[in-house]
Amino acid sequence: MKGVTRDDIFQTVVNIITKMNEEGEYSLVVTPNTWLVADLGFESIDVVVLSVTIQEHYQQSMPFSEFFAQIGQQEIRDIRIDQFADFVYQHLNSNPSEIHPL
Repeated sequence: MKGVTRDDIFQTVVNIITKMNEEGEYSLVVTPNTWLVADLGFESIDVVVLSVTIQEHYQQSMPFSEFFAQIGQQEIRDIRIDQFADFVYQHLNSNPSEIHPL
């Protein structure tokens, strides 16, 4: 899905997080450096819901399990919004032969 900017993706992620927060569960100070777990209070199921919602929004499957496995091997096991947006941007703008549609 070429043509989608990183800023568009960031805004989409923020919009999804805002919709997920209709119950007021999370602190909604969201910047590129906001951590999903430490700052927003996400639990693992929330990260999965965010990932599935992103895939549905862009109608494209992305290797989130590999992304999460890499995060799990880091010293800090959390994801910043900019890391999440970069991952989505990378996969939306990758070679079409590497894309797995939903």
